[in-house]
Amino acid sequence: GNPYMCNECDAAIDELAHPPELMFDVEGRHPYTFWQSTTWKDYPKPLQVNITLAWNKTIELTDNIVITFESSRPDQMILEKSLDYGKTWQPYQYYATDCLNAFNMEPKTVRDLSQHAVLEIICTEEYSTGYMSNSKIIHFEIKDRFAFFAGPRLHNMASLYGQLDTTKNLRDFFTVTDLRIRLLRPATGEIYVDTDHLTRYFYAISDIKVVGRY
Repeated sequence: GNPYMCNECDAAIDELAHPPELMFDVEGRHPYTFWQSTTWKDYPKPLQVNITLAWNKTIELTDNIVITFESSRPDQMILEKSLDYGKTWQPYQYYATDCLNAFNMEPKTVRDLSQHAVLEIICTEEYSTGYMSNSKIIHFEIKDRFAFFAGPRLHNMASLYGQLDTTKNLRDFFTVTDLRIRLLRPATGEIYVDTDHLTRYFYAISDIKVVGRY
């Protein structure tokens, strides 16, 4: 983009560094703090990054997982979960600008599901295409799945908790010990990568919000 809008990054200098802990500090400061990956300088080798969150305990998720990107949202990403402290991983949701091409999956949203399909793992294009409001935010929609049992405004939480208490698969779906964000392809905004300007391709995240109880 405009070279006058660029800032220098240097991981060896505190004032110019963007380390991982800046994804979890207090938001609302100016200038905003964020983690940033290296640029895609090794193209055509994929620019892929794993971000792992581990709590060393079992967490029951109670609200949406929200990832706020400082850069554009990635073209391809997988959110994964573990129930055994990172020994094994299962996909939670796939994100792509083209689900069929990226993951051989038809695109869906949680609103396309039903109570009987609430545990279905989907690929969504909702957070990867276009530049709408909140275009830097990605959700994993816990509350939309809760709504299949508690109603659209979550007024009947007793029904949800009854289902969680009696249905192990459902309870396990909303339970994690670890989460992993797999960033597979940065936002390119076009079909082809501009190999003359590889510094424009990278990942940057300003905040990750996970709400739960244990």
